Amino acid sequence: MRHFLILCGLLISPGVFAQESDGYADQVNAIELLIRNKRYAVARAQAEALIASGTEAQLETVIARGNYLLGIALLDDATSAAADRVRGIRALQAAAREFKVLGEEDTVRDIVARLQQLTGSASIEEEALPSDRMVPPDTVASATEITAATLSAIVAVQDAKIDSLTGSQVRQLLELERQRRQLDDYAFRTLNDSILLLQQERQLDQREAEITRERLRRNLLLVLAGAFVLILISLYSRYRSSQRYRARLERQNQIISEERKRSDNLLRNILPAPVAEELKETGKATARRFDSVAVLFADFQGFSRLAGSLEPVELVDLLDEAFRAFDEIIIRHGLEKIKTIGDAYMCVSGLPVAHDDYGARAVRAALDMQSYLASNPHFKARVGIHAGPVVAGVVGQEKFAYDVWGDTVNQAARLEAAGEVGRVAISTTVRDLLGPEFTCTPAGTFEAKNIGTMDRYFVTKSK
Repeated sequence: MRHFLILCGLLISPGVFAQESDGYADQVNAIELLIRNKRYAVARAQAEALIASGTEAQLETVIARGNYLLGIALLDDATSAAADRVRGIRALQAAAREFKVLGEEDTVRDIVARLQQLTGSASIEEEALPSDRMVPPDTVASATEITAATLSAIVAVQDAKIDSLTGSQVRQLLELERQRRQLDDYAFRTLNDSILLLQQERQLDQREAEITRERLRRNLLLVLAGAFVLILISLYSRYRSSQRYRARLERQNQIISEERKRSDNLLRNILPAPVAEELKETGKATARRFDSVAVLFADFQGFSRLAGSLEPVELVDLLDEAFRAFDEIIIRHGLEKIKTIGDAYMCVSGLPVAHDDYGARAVRAALDMQSYLASNPHFKARVGIHAGPVVAGVVGQEKFAYDVWGDTVNQAARLEAAGEVGRVAISTTVRDLLGPEFTCTPAGTFEAKNIGTMDRYFVTKSK
């Protein structure tokens, strides 16, 4: 039987070597799977092939693993003969010794524990034969342990049976073993193919899972990118809207500012600056009394005759030119324009801001007016000035007008009417306000309507 097993091992080994391309680890896994499926004959043959491959490659670990699997396959098979069990024990002992040399103490302890269960001895030396605990108790007279002599006798009987076989029987047995080996090889290849298929399916599943994860990651990135783009578009739209609104608001504010400036300028042209500010802030202007004011009237001579000889537009242009010159003169001397009445021009000195030399300011302005008219070929004028108290205020609701009232205004108008063309007529009150830079020439008295007799003087600058 021993020679038969050796011969079977030699016949099986080349088939195993053909399967070695997947590596020793796959072969070990396949043998372990065969043992778990209780296909001990195939497992035993594959274990022997693994031992042969390890011996040829001089790999101690592979040899040790092959001996371990061979011992397990022989001992776990309930149909194994006593000689096979002895061989299995020796294979485990050899595996234990090899693992001990390799330093795998945990594996050695597991094998020693198994030998302890089988033989009652923890020795891993080859001469220590294990007991066969699978032998029924009633077949052993005094102990469960088989002695070396008994085992040797069993082996001798088996050898005798092998020697008694004829060549034809040996050939039949070899043919049967070859066919069984072919079936086992086919089953082994089928098992390897199944394992390979399972590995490929697992790899495909992993790839599909990776593809799915990549797809989900890509979709998430696309969603995030889309949301980011939408946020950017929304922010840009808001920014553009805010820019347009700001630009529109700035234009409106600019228009309002320009209109306000135009309105302020117009209001200042109509009213004195302090009165205009008070009207803007409070909506009304309070009338005030000014005790020291000089009122100046200027009236052009022969205006009606001139108006009849000129076109209206030409007449207005000439009048506008003269009044503009008057405006520049009174601004230069600090007077306040009150109004124009036809060809008459009225202004005051000493309001709304008081001046100590309000009389002298008014006289200087009047003299400059006459100096201007001396070179004007179209207009000549009479000028009258009187000083005294007045009341000033704003009248009107839709169209504001700043005006002054009082006897001082009336007396100034009477002095202008009683004056002479090209000269400046002043009252005694104004004369008393002037300094030595002016020369006042008495011009007699006159009867002023609703006032009575008034003294008048013609004033010039002293040389």
